[in-house]
Amino acid sequence: MIQQIKRKKCLAAYPIFPLRTYNESIEDYDYCYPETFSNYTLILKSKTYKKLLKDLGKELLNLNAGLKSRNFIFLGDEKLAWRFREEKYENFKKGMGYFASAGIKKTFTGGLVVGEEDIVQFVKHLANLVAINGLIQYVHFTDESQNIIGSICKYGDIHIGIMNKHSDILFKNAVSNTKFEFLDGRCYSQFEIKGRRPTIF
Repeated sequence: MIQQIKRKKCLAAYPIFPLRTYNESIEDYDYCYPETFSNYTLILKSKTYKKLLKDLGKELLNLNAGLKSRNFIFLGDEKLAWRFREEKYENFKKGMGYFASAGIKKTFTGGLVVGEEDIVQFVKHLANLVAINGLIQYVHFTDESQNIIGSICKYGDIHIGIMNKHSDILFKNAVSNTKFEFLDGRCYSQFEIKGRRPTIF
């Protein structure tokens, strides 16, 4: 079962989460991102997009185990509902339907605690929604001890910020027990992803 945490309570428990608020005076966003010790990009090479979506959750589960954590906590960087764009496009329906079946209401803006029994399906739908621009906010995740702050980009790569030297060692050991590879350079698309929509809504 996916546990829901109200936004204010989630930020109090996990202050590591990046935040973004729109500043009308400069007509741009103010960003608040934690200072990191090191940063990495992980790629999971796959033959098909469908297999990538399926395997991402499995490998994140292995990574989480290596971090000695039972759950990942997910939160959007803006105070926008997870199901904000639900009615907009046909290709969002599967992902939004999954959120709805997990009991996430249309107005919910808080954090989601996702354990091993749910992580594979959750990441599958989250990664696809990110790829097709189904979410307005950027969604980040952390482990229970806040060793890392991560996100999934539109190419299905995992961007990780490490908080300290101890966490860096722990993270590298955890990655060695997964099928992730360290990406040296910029992200790229392994596949053509159909159904991607513009950011404007």
